[in-house]
Amino acid sequence: MSKAKKGLEKLSEERLSEAFKIFCEVLEQNPLHLEAKMGLLLCDIAYSDRAKAMGLLEFYYALLLDEKERSPAQKILEIIHSMDQKSNQDFENFSLSFAEDTESLSCISYEDFKNFVFTKSNFKEAFEDFSLSTKIVFSHKEELYEFLNLLIDKGYAKLSFQYAENISESMGFDLQLNQILQKALKRIK
Repeated sequence: MSKAKKGLEKLSEERLSEAFKIFCEVLEQNPLHLEAKMGLLLCDIAYSDRAKAMGLLEFYYALLLDEKERSPAQKILEIIHSMDQKSNQDFENFSLSFAEDTESLSCISYEDFKNFVFTKSNFKEAFEDFSLSTKIVFSHKEELYEFLNLLIDKGYAKLSFQYAENISESMGFDLQLNQILQKALKRIK
């Protein structure tokens, strides 16, 4: 049995952390391995919605039995991508409504935050000044991704991981967020 198949077996048993680890190992050796990519994404989905992840996994197994289906893993990845696009639209709608309400709160735009912290010689002090007293408002997902990656690069991988994990739980599956989680996890080790 291949390592990716072993990971899928662990996933079907809902042993998510074991499956996640196996898929990461497979992808380190072969970043283009479709089953491992799919499995990793299904693990991520399972953390916030087990039923959805298990349903997609069952659908994958059904596709494997269909001789006409050439690439069941690719089909599942396309479905996940479609779900991710819907999630992106939901996030943008949420951001717009949230941005309208921020004037009454102690908030700063991510752009202003960047301008402030990069004018200071010590990122840690500048960041801690903001993180204790001010909320950072992101106008789109790319700013959020940039912020989480910045935290990792500046030595706050654990904090970035916690933020990304919380966001993932409330937003659902997001491919880029999953990649940030993986990057943070590698830096935490």
